[in-house]
Amino acid sequence: MSSHIHAQTNISGKPGLIYIPSAQQTNDAALQFGYHFNPIRYGFRYNRRNSEGIYFANVTLLPRLEINVNLLRINHEVKRGQKGIGDRQLDIKYVFLKETAKRPAVAIILSAPFGIDNSLSTNALVASKTFSLGNRIYADVTAGFGSPIYVQRDESEKSNYNIFESLEIIKKKDLAYRYLSGPFGGFNLRFDNKAGFMAEWDSQHFNAGLYATLFKRWTIQAGVLNFDQITFGTSYAVNMLPLPKRLRTYQEAARAKPPKPAPASEKERLLNNFENLTIDSTSEKVVYEQRLYRNPYVGMLEMERALPDSGSREFIPMFQGVPIGAYKMGKRLSYRQLAKDEMPRPGFLLSKYKLDFWLQPVFAANFGYREKTLQSNTSLLLQTQFYLWKGLALNAGVLFPITNDMDNRPKIIRPAPVFLNQFLAFGKHFVSASAGYFYNDQYGANIQYRHHDLSGPWSFGLEGGLTGLYYYTRSGIYYEKMNNLLLIADAAYRLSKPDLTLKLSGGRYLAGDEGARFDLIRQFTNAEIGLYVMKTQNGTTAGFNFAVPIPPGKIAQGKKIRFRTADEFRWEYSYTRGFRIGERYRTGYQLDQKLRQYHTDYLNRQRP
Repeated sequence: MSSHIHAQTNISGKPGLIYIPSAQQTNDAALQFGYHFNPIRYGFRYNRRNSEGIYFANVTLLPRLEINVNLLRINHEVKRGQKGIGDRQLDIKYVFLKETAKRPAVAIILSAPFGIDNSLSTNALVASKTFSLGNRIYADVTAGFGSPIYVQRDESEKSNYNIFESLEIIKKKDLAYRYLSGPFGGFNLRFDNKAGFMAEWDSQHFNAGLYATLFKRWTIQAGVLNFDQITFGTSYAVNMLPLPKRLRTYQEAARAKPPKPAPASEKERLLNNFENLTIDSTSEKVVYEQRLYRNPYVGMLEMERALPDSGSREFIPMFQGVPIGAYKMGKRLSYRQLAKDEMPRPGFLLSKYKLDFWLQPVFAANFGYREKTLQSNTSLLLQTQFYLWKGLALNAGVLFPITNDMDNRPKIIRPAPVFLNQFLAFGKHFVSASAGYFYNDQYGANIQYRHHDLSGPWSFGLEGGLTGLYYYTRSGIYYEKMNNLLLIADAAYRLSKPDLTLKLSGGRYLAGDEGARFDLIRQFTNAEIGLYVMKTQNGTTAGFNFAVPIPPGKIAQGKKIRFRTADEFRWEYSYTRGFRIGERYRTGYQLDQKLRQYHTDYLNRQRP
C-alpha cells in the first residue's frame, strides 16, 4: 500500500472526501490551510438563502492528534450585521487505531462545545481503509456515523465571558441542514497521491468530485452536491519538521568522511552573520552571538559549516552577550553548563555588535461583534537594540500605525516601546529584568526568574511587575499611576518526543483578576503552536497561539550594519474578548519562550 499523504480535504478542512471526514492518519507536523465554497441550496447557516465560504487550517499537533480551526462566512449579506465575523469552530480528531494490513484506521472527531454558532459541528466515529488495486491505483474507503445531536452555547457574543456557561443540547433535525447526522460513507479512487475521483453519501445526499495535487503541496478540487450544485476548494500543505534544503546540505557536509569545509567565500559570508565572535583554538571553544534566526540550531549549523574540524569544538551561543551554555556537535548534540571561570568578564559591548535594525509587525484584534466584525490595531515597528554591557540592552525604535479601530487613540508616528533589559545566566538559573515603556501600553518594571536545566524535563518560573497605562496623544504622553501588579508562577514539564511542553501557571494578572492557565505547546523546527485554557475571576476562555519566523530575514548586511525582519512573529487568539481575562504585557521576550529554544531535545530532534 502507498503511504497516504494529507491531500484533498472535506468542506471543513479535515482530511476526507467532499463533505465527509476520513480516519486516515496524517503525517506528524503536517499543516494544511485553504478555502472551500459551499453553494446556496446546501448552505449550513442560512440554507437556500446564502452561499458560504469556509476558511480553515488543519495541523497534526501530535502523532494521531489533529486540530482543525475553521471559519464559516456567509456570502451576499442582505441584512447588516447578519453574519458578524462568521462561525468560528475548533475540532479535534484522534486516531485511536492505526491502519494495518487487516484492520482499518479508526478515529473520533469532536467539536469544541463552547461555540455559539457551530454550523459545521462534527461529532463522529469514522473508519478508513486503503486497498491497492495495482499499477499505482488505490481505493481509500471510509464509513462512519455522525451524532444527531451536539452541544453549543445559548449565549450572545456581547456577554461571551465564560465558554462553559449556558451549554445546551441541539438536535440536528431541527436545523435547516443536518450536517453528518447519521451514517455516512464513500471512497476515493486515486492515482498515487496525485489525483482522484471521490463519491460519497454524506448522511443526506450523494456527492461526487475530482481533485488533483500540483507540485506535491497545492490541491485543487471540485464536486457536485446531490447532482445539483457545484462546490469547489483549494488547499496548500507543508510539513513543519524538515530543515530547509540548504541546512540539510550543511549537515551532510559535516558528516562526510572527512568533513567538507566551506569554500573561503562561503565561509566569509557565513561568519558575517555572527557577532561578538571569539574562536579559542587552545580550549577548542567558539563563542558567538547570532540575531538573525529564531532557531539557534541554524546558527550552530552555519558555524559548523564555516569552521573546519568544528566537530571537535564546543559552540557557546550567547544572548545579549551572556553565554547560554556549551554545545558539542556530534551524532547527538550534547550540552553542559559553563563553570564560573568560563564566563566572560563584564565589559562594554557596543563595539562588538553591528548596528542592527529590523521590521517588527504588531497586530491586535477583537473578533465577533456583528456591528464591527473585526476590530484591529496594526502597526509596523522599525526597531533597534544597543548592547551596552554584559546582558544589558537598550531597546528602541519608531512605530508606524496602519490601522486602529479598537479605540479612539490617534494614528500618529511615535516612539516604539523603549526599555532597558538585563539578562543574566548562572547555570540552571536565568533572570530577565526590564524597565521602561513596554508593549500593550504599559510602563514600569518587570522581572522574570526561571530555573531551567536545558537538558532536563522540568522548569519553574516566577514573574512580577508593577506597571501603569500609557499612550501617546497628539500633544504628548498620557500616564496613569503605576498600580497594576502582576504576580505569576508556573511549572512546566517537557516531553522529549515530540517536543511537547505542558505548562501550568497562575497568579494575579494585569487587570487584577486572579486565576490559572494551562498550556500545551508543541515546538516544530522553525515554528511553535500552542493551545490553552484559562480561568480567572473575570471569566473562562480558551484559544491558541503560534510563533513563526518572518521572511525574508536578512535584507541587507555589511560588516557594521544590518537591516532585517524580526526573528519571529508571535500572536495569540482568545475565543472571548473584551472581558480582560488573564491579560499580560510583553517586554520584548518571555523568558520561558526564549530558553526552550536552547533545550537539547529540541536541538537534537533536528539532527539527522
